Amino acid sequence: MNSPTHQTSMLEDLKDIFQKCLKYWYVFAITITLSFLGAYLYLAITPPKYKVTSTLLVQDDKQGDGATKESAFSDLNMFKIDRKADNEIEVLRSRDLIYKVLKKLSLETSYFQKETLREKELYANNLPIKVKILAINALGYSKELVVKPLKDDKFSLKDKDKEYVFKYGELIKKPGYQIVVDKGPAFEKNQKPTKIKFRDLNLLAEAYSLAGLTVMPVIKDANTISISLNDGVPQRGIDILTELIRTYNEEDVTRKNIIAVNTINFIDNRLKYLSKDLSVVEQDVENYKQSNMISDVGMESQLNIAKSGEYNQMLSFTNVQLRVLESLEKYVGNTNNLNLVPSSLSINNATLNDLTSKYNSLQQERIKMLRTSEEGNPLLVNLTAQMQSLKSNIQENLQNIKKGLQIERNNLQAMTSKFDNKIRQVPAVERGILERSREQSVKAGLYKYLLQKREETTLSLSATVPTSQVIDKPAYNSIPTSPRKQLVYLFATLFGCIIPAGIIYGRSMLNTKVIDAKDIQLLTGVPVLGVLSHLKKDEVSVIERNSRSTMSELFRYIRSNLHFMNSGQPDQVLLVTSCMKAEGKTFFSINLGVTLASINKRVVLLEFDLRKPQLMYKMHLKAKIGITDYLMNDEITVDELIVNSRRFNDLLVIDCGPVPENPAEIMTHPKIGQLIEELKERFDYVIIDTAPVGQVADAFSLSPYTDVSIFLVRYNYTNKMQLNILKDIFYYKKLTNPMVVFNDAKQESNNAYGYGGYGYGYGVELSRN
Repeated sequence: MNSPTHQTSMLEDLKDIFQKCLKYWYVFAITITLSFLGAYLYLAITPPKYKVTSTLLVQDDKQGDGATKESAFSDLNMFKIDRKADNEIEVLRSRDLIYKVLKKLSLETSYFQKETLREKELYANNLPIKVKILAINALGYSKELVVKPLKDDKFSLKDKDKEYVFKYGELIKKPGYQIVVDKGPAFEKNQKPTKIKFRDLNLLAEAYSLAGLTVMPVIKDANTISISLNDGVPQRGIDILTELIRTYNEEDVTRKNIIAVNTINFIDNRLKYLSKDLSVVEQDVENYKQSNMISDVGMESQLNIAKSGEYNQMLSFTNVQLRVLESLEKYVGNTNNLNLVPSSLSINNATLNDLTSKYNSLQQERIKMLRTSEEGNPLLVNLTAQMQSLKSNIQENLQNIKKGLQIERNNLQAMTSKFDNKIRQVPAVERGILERSREQSVKAGLYKYLLQKREETTLSLSATVPTSQVIDKPAYNSIPTSPRKQLVYLFATLFGCIIPAGIIYGRSMLNTKVIDAKDIQLLTGVPVLGVLSHLKKDEVSVIERNSRSTMSELFRYIRSNLHFMNSGQPDQVLLVTSCMKAEGKTFFSINLGVTLASINKRVVLLEFDLRKPQLMYKMHLKAKIGITDYLMNDEITVDELIVNSRRFNDLLVIDCGPVPENPAEIMTHPKIGQLIEELKERFDYVIIDTAPVGQVADAFSLSPYTDVSIFLVRYNYTNKMQLNILKDIFYYKKLTNPMVVFNDAKQESNNAYGYGGYGYGYGVELSRN
């Protein structure tokens, strides 16, 4: 949980960022205006795209193609195909299917006309011309042609820099393409030049298959499929989806009729041979009866014949099954390729019917997969191997069924022979008729059965309907999906705000200079004594008595803070230093002395920068001797060092004297303490201007003699890394009672440092030493 202090700090940081941005409000206004202009131009030149959608219901077809097929062919098990929405999704977005749709709609040619800021694509009834492609290659796909109507049923064709004149309907042969240009439905209404672009339908079908066409279930594990695409011409999108669904249904019906057609072909072949055999048997019976006069037999013979006939019927049915089984075994055994296996017809064996159904289902799936895959596809190879295994199982099952039927036939033959012995007394003529009738019955029964199944299968072809149903016809949304105006303008607004804000914030983050007094306290912990604003060009560098300028008020504010921030401790000896040169030590020392002297305080300024002294130069004063002379010569008194400032009688100055060769050693001279003690007795304030502590350690030698150490930090000049020096001084107490004055501050934000009725902000940058 965040503490109140942390939350307050975050709010202050946000406030600072907002204030920095508010200063450059005009930049935000410009960038937002430019962003809106860019958004407007983008919307003007970008053709809108509309979403076209349709909903399709894929019906479950596990039990066959409707009630008619289920009742007519329930014993054949030849139409059981497990249809799933996931499988149909892949079929709907297959490249072959999409290519057929694009080809039927003649989308290999696109037509455009120039508008104010963009090109408008024409389609269908809006076409002034229609182009028929007879031949085209890669070179033709890269060309853009312009057709301009002329008089007398002629037009000009511009191909790059060349222009030709042709008649409508004339064959045009050029490198890369052969086309015929005819008049379109809107020829009379539209006489503008039309740009023509050719499209490779293979690439276009690939684009629709991969990304352009979206096919997905409405909800998970449901048979309802949603089909959608985005198109700049809504009617074209509607036509594509309509043709896609129609073509899909047509191919779906064709796929389902393949098994029935193959079964009809098989039955037709068998009927052809059975018809010949049956004619021969019937002719033999007729000839036998004509050559032999046949009389009626007695009741006993009729009974024996009845029993024999009963077993003969059973034997005939078994023979029918054996013949059908032999036909199927021969068909399966003689088929080298993976064709569909016909129905097992009268053989009521659940295992055989299940194997045949599975084999035909795999064959349907293999045909579907061949449309979108190569022969070497691992999935296709695996599917082929499954079919080979099923085919072997079918052959093995046929052999097992055949063995069982052969055993049954042998038993029936034995029973038939038993009754045949009883009727041996029947005249040979009658026995001959029975023998011939038996064969005739077998062939006639098989012929009738096959003929019935052929008619039922033919009926199924006429009753085949698509397993998909259109729930929502293709339609488009009147609101464009792209570009979306509200979103574009929203992004334009965000872009117009984020870019300048990012630049402002980035500059602030990358800036290594101190630009805020709060950074000083945050990084070092040293209290801020006061803030001095930037000195404008028309302002003097040294304030005057009774001045009401901003700078004079800020120095009076610092004068007051010296007493309050020092908590009643002595503040008579003030040490002024900084991290580096040109941070305003001398400027501050002079004006602080002037401010203190203005309230009738006796103040003395000491130039203790023994390396590059500037105090006397800034005050336009000269001295013959200074501190170094005093330290080296015991005969020189303090009175000889003091120079009047010419501004206030209470403000006096002591120069550093000649620059020594060894300033560091001079700073440790014992007479320095005597000098400061004597000045403390004679003056109310002693202000010491020293060298920067970031470059030399001179100021540290004076620390034992001082009450307050004032550290100058200059706006946008002092490096933040150099504040570590101040932090180190504060932590290890290298200087007495350190305080910071933020110098040369400018108005980078709305933060203002004020006193009483005054509010002082930051001004315009101006160099100050």
